[in-house]
Amino acid sequence: MTRFITSAILVLVICCGAPTTGLCDQWKPFEHRYEYKLEDVLPATKFVAKQGYWEGYRDNNLVGYVGLSKDWTKNVVGYSGKHLETLVGMDKTGTITGTKLVFHSEPIVLIGLKEESLGHFLKQYVGKSMRDSLSVGGAISIDALTGATVTAVVENTIVLETLRKIATQAGIMEVAKGKGRKISQAATILTWDDLTKSGAVKNIVVTEKDLGIGGEDAYLDLFLADVTPPAIGKSLMGDVFYADIMGSLKKGETAIAVFSRGKGSFKGTGFVRGGLFDRFNIEQGTKLNMFRDKDYRVLSELRAKGAPVIKEGGIFIIRDKDFDQTIPFKLNLVLPYRASVTKKEFKSYSMEYGLPERFME
Repeated sequence: MTRFITSAILVLVICCGAPTTGLCDQWKPFEHRYEYKLEDVLPATKFVAKQGYWEGYRDNNLVGYVGLSKDWTKNVVGYSGKHLETLVGMDKTGTITGTKLVFHSEPIVLIGLKEESLGHFLKQYVGKSMRDSLSVGGAISIDALTGATVTAVVENTIVLETLRKIATQAGIMEVAKGKGRKISQAATILTWDDLTKSGAVKNIVVTEKDLGIGGEDAYLDLFLADVTPPAIGKSLMGDVFYADIMGSLKKGETAIAVFSRGKGSFKGTGFVRGGLFDRFNIEQGTKLNMFRDKDYRVLSELRAKGAPVIKEGGIFIIRDKDFDQTIPFKLNLVLPYRASVTKKEFKSYSMEYGLPERFME
């Protein structure tokens, strides 16, 4: 009996650490599927199927739209390695009318959360606009899923990206489009001052005072740069590392550098446990690009003359072929910190980034 219990625990641990293996596909103690109706997320009496979504009508008047996330964001997966299928609804203005989880296999019970915790988390979206920056730790509280940050961030991405894609398809939201510009291949080596003054490297500083845990010292000094242009990438990374990264990119992929100084961490430990970086993402248009361990290379030092010593850094690959680095994008940060010995808090921050004109043709 003891041997059986030990073996069961071992399988459970293996599945939580490596959920995509064949063994774990057969071990499904956390899978939950729920029944649903379209009117669960939109108060309508008739629904008409469109391409990837439904139009909802009441008294023959269009009142909104409903969609299933698996039709739009199936590649966004949770800690378990599977998609959290979510039914979402919004009115004609983009105000969210309902959200309902219809399938998940997240092992939230392992960290003491109740099954209904995900439902409580999703209720927060009702009444908010899908056009707004609904970040975890900001407009979206993580209290219901404290201890399951990965799940919360993934679900947030699923809800917003699904709604925004449906809104674009339905014609109630427009997305900025590029003008076909190309990245300059000039390889002029630049100093740290050149990079920061030109806007090629941007940063955001979160002080201890911002978090209510100290004085004016920087808790996190976070930097962001698009390193695909040779002048930026070679200056920051050096010729050899730059060539290595560029040689690994497939057509349409983009490399960015994220690095920091200070006590705080933008990487966290979620990617070690579940392969997902849960503290930041890149947002552009309808898309929120999250990163997994396979999209990451360690950046331990900066090669530009005059550059500071960094605490942690990485080169992250945006694999979305629709991402356009000539259009501004945004880095969203979810920063956990200890408000006290027993209490963990979360705050969210955003940083806009636009590739300077001098690095485009």
